[in-house]
Amino acid sequence: MTRYTVQCGYAAYYERTQTVEAETLDDALKTAIAEANAHDDWAASDVCGNTFIDAVAKGDDVDLWGDDTAQLTIPARFTEKGEEPRVIVIVSGGVVRNVAIDGGYARVEIRDYDTEGADPNDPDIQTDAEGRRYAVSDWSNVIPPPARAG
Repeated sequence: MTRYTVQCGYAAYYERTQTVEAETLDDALKTAIAEANAHDDWAASDVCGNTFIDAVAKGDDVDLWGDDTAQLTIPARFTEKGEEPRVIVIVSGGVVRNVAIDGGYARVEIRDYDTEGADPNDPDIQTDAEGRRYAVSDWSNVIPPPARAG
């Protein structure tokens, strides 16, 4: 039987409520972070995250952060971030029939580069960085949906 040294951790959360004035939500959030970081009167919340693995190596009582330690790869499901959502796109006859998002929330943008004959004024037709035109459709399950570039 193999012995492993495993460092486990969990996230402890602190909070500070900040009131700010700003022109936009984005500006308000940036300002709130800056102002909150300028204070040291944060309160510990009664919430902590799930236990996750920071590091693992084969051996008994290994210095996991030593220069000569060969850490093992941690499967995503054991990390602090966990497994990412899986996006499954179902295409039939050149048409997206369904998009399924398993395991969380994700932004899903389907780009269809088969735009020959499409109305050049169609708002769903975009141009990528290489100048290629594509039809875009959003199948995200994140609310609110992303703002359209343009």
